[in-house]
Amino acid sequence: MIVVTFIMALATAAFYGAGNYGIGADQLCYYGTTFCVHPDWLGIATLLLLIWTLFLRVDRI
Repeated sequence: MIVVTFIMALATAAFYGAGNYGIGADQLCYYGTTFCVHPDWLGIATLLLLIWTLFLRVDRI
């Protein structure tokens, strides 16, 4: 679950960079235009996934 959270965080950073600063925007925003316009949607999903991952981690202790 930690790996999935890390991959989502990387995707959020990539779409945020492509949407706001134009880093790799021509290739990345071609497939995910919605996430380039609204990278905060991925940020919210990543935050919820992080909370869920920490909840599962604490549950095992």
